[in-house]
Amino acid sequence: MNEADVARLAGQLAAVFLAAGNYTFSPSAASSVAGLAPASGAELHDFVDEAGFAGLAVQAVGYEEGAADPRIRVYVTRGRRLEVELPQGVGVVVTRVGKVVVRPEAAATATHRGLVFERRGRIACGSSCAPAGEPHTGTLGALVTKRSRNDLYILSNNHVLAGGNHVAVGMPILVPSPGDASPTTRAPAGVARHAEICELRSGVPALVPAGREDLAIARVDDAGKVSSWQGDQDGYDTPTRTAELRAGLPVKKVGRTTGLTTGVVEARIHTPFALPYRCRLFNAVVWLQDAWTVRTNSSDPFALPGDSGSLVVTDDGEAAAGVVFAASTPDGELGYIIPMNHVVQQFGGLTLVGRHNV
Repeated sequence: MNEADVARLAGQLAAVFLAAGNYTFSPSAASSVAGLAPASGAELHDFVDEAGFAGLAVQAVGYEEGAADPRIRVYVTRGRRLEVELPQGVGVVVTRVGKVVVRPEAAATATHRGLVFERRGRIACGSSCAPAGEPHTGTLGALVTKRSRNDLYILSNNHVLAGGNHVAVGMPILVPSPGDASPTTRAPAGVARHAEICELRSGVPALVPAGREDLAIARVDDAGKVSSWQGDQDGYDTPTRTAELRAGLPVKKVGRTTGLTTGVVEARIHTPFALPYRCRLFNAVVWLQDAWTVRTNSSDPFALPGDSGSLVVTDDGEAAAGVVFAASTPDGELGYIIPMNHVVQQFGGLTLVGRHNV
């Protein structure tokens, strides 16, 4: 079966779960079905009833795009691991993951907190950052320029730089965040000013189109104070080209909480899924689609709260793969990323900056 057929079946399976009320964060399933995927035939409904899927609490449904023999991936917050095959001959893997809730203030309780990286006395990417006056923290993901101007910007998530649409334009972005200040790190200092967001929207897909990004940029105050280097001496420079995502692609990232970690791209979630946001002034369920999952390839987490905004790159460091915006908790085994080929199309067009003060 070709990849397009697998994607279609994944969408139909997601629609069946949603109509049955299996989605963890779907308070109004009936009104959401029309915005998710075309209804499947009775055969698939009957299969779901008979395959041991009863009682699943579904987080999202995706498929292994780019794999030689792609399977459907069902991520659940309740239920046992299960591997079955659809009548059409497509494998389905049900995997239990921690609940995925975007709550920026949760970074304060994460195990490894407040990493600040420097490169020759300049602030490096992967460092802790936050808007002035906000109680949360996240990661300075990368340096970018806009197609329309030469100013330098930092790239991260909306919920990191803008607190979920609510931080005023021009607000200083501090590195590290005030909550991450310590006697052994540099004092929090402004490195940029909040500039633009991709808006986070709440509402079921039948009423509000699902979003594809959680992004924001902030204009850098002084280009001489920042570096495009990612992490510490064992890190790497920000690549300037982007990678096509595929299941099985080895990747890595540097983040404020877990530092340098590695993983493997697992699946594309092409159908809408619900994600709760718990920010100080933005408390809502946001529906997103076309995100990808990355699974750790070690016993360590791939991402934890505070790593939001991290730039994910290929394992060889030659191309950017995406931007982290969520992770499974509490283990951090699974990270959720926005594909970089989509990220660079935002804000009128972005270009990744490398070889800057390295």
